[in-house]
Amino acid sequence: METEVNAAEIFPVMDYYEMVGPLLRRVWGDNFHFAYWLGPDDDASVEQATDRFTDLLIPKLEVGPGRRVLDVGCGLGRPAVQLARATGAEVLGITISPFQIEAAGQRAKDEQLTERVQFQLADGTDMPFGDGSFDAVLAFESIVHMDRRLALREMARVVVPGGNVVLTDLFDREAISDQEAAARATQPGALPRLSDYQAMLTDAGLEIVELSDLTEHVSKSFDMMNDITLENRDELAKIFNFTPEQAAAAESMVGQMTGELGCVMIVARRKD
Repeated sequence: METEVNAAEIFPVMDYYEMVGPLLRRVWGDNFHFAYWLGPDDDASVEQATDRFTDLLIPKLEVGPGRRVLDVGCGLGRPAVQLARATGAEVLGITISPFQIEAAGQRAKDEQLTERVQFQLADGTDMPFGDGSFDAVLAFESIVHMDRRLALREMARVVVPGGNVVLTDLFDREAISDQEAAARATQPGALPRLSDYQAMLTDAGLEIVELSDLTEHVSKSFDMMNDITLENRDELAKIFNFTPEQAAAAESMVGQMTGELGCVMIVARRKD
């Protein structure tokens, strides 16, 4: 009997980053998000290309000195520090990973930015902040680990009216019917289609300012991450204590996903 394994079962979010975080940091660097490549001949390093992606998002937040930004799913804090330095804004990063909180806090300390860049444990789908607490919200690829509708509603709630919510997400590029999409939506870890975002954002009380398909600039990252997964298969199998069947299913899942993944950047604004 074939073993069926999905991403949510193999990689519980907190366990994943606690156990795989050091490995991911070693092979990819301190930006736990995809890289942005200018074209097939772009020879930038992963560090340069991931920082470039952050630089692309920062102006979309439309913030400056004295403004407060919430970074939902802050990773190791590199984007938060980059954002604070570029804009002069105050940044609060949240994550459910203690490993990330420790690393991000040390980064802010090393960069002498602890007065403007802070981090705390919090769930992006149930945030401990009052309505309109932030001037803008950043969610850099983190929403892929959450219930998107809950997360978007929370982001809309904590941002001020007229404030921007800037996020990147993965979507399913496979051509499927509305019926098939509805069936998949009930599955843990299911990806939306590009056409699904309008309804999700409207439901959250957000209006689209910009929606850009960045797949051609990010797809090189998909291939690289696939290669990294295969190159480190034995170490990952030990970390997760996979059975041989689970390890084979995980490899198959990664290979299939990289062929169908797309990356979208969304700039949305809370309705007044």
